[in-house]
Amino acid sequence: MKKLLLGFLFVGLIPTASAQILDAIRGHVQDLRARTEEHQKIEGVILKRGQIDKNAKGQDLIHNSSGEWSLVKVGNQLFLQSSADFRSSPGPDYHIYISSRPAIKDNDEFSSQQIEVGRIKKPNGAAFYLLKTENPEDVSSMLIWCKQFKEYIGSADLLPAR
Repeated sequence: MKKLLLGFLFVGLIPTASAQILDAIRGHVQDLRARTEEHQKIEGVILKRGQIDKNAKGQDLIHNSSGEWSLVKVGNQLFLQSSADFRSSPGPDYHIYISSRPAIKDNDEFSSQQIEVGRIKKPNGAAFYLLKTENPEDVSSMLIWCKQFKEYIGSADLLPAR
């Protein structure tokens, strides 16, 4: 009876595991394709900027990023902009988040304080992201997070530009 129960359990897990593997493969293919796209830069007033913290606890050989990010105002809209020097490790499901709090530095710090902006457009180089808020005080930090595997990739505190 135990073998039969284990067999049903194992067979039930195969489709779920296969779907996760296929999603990861699709995500990595999208990531690789996006790395060859042109830089995307928006012109506006830079309100804040910050560097990815390469010494954060969550950074390791597989999960990492570097480069500068800026908060840019164009009319009444705010955008998050990565610079041409931005780089991240390959990943299947990277998303950008903002927070009104200081940048998190590791997986266990992720919480509802992080507000999702969207899937990363360009995992290396310049890209911009329209924010839902028009208030610069709502944006004190940014985060790159792999949603599929719940992994910290990088973060930056955004400080007033000079």
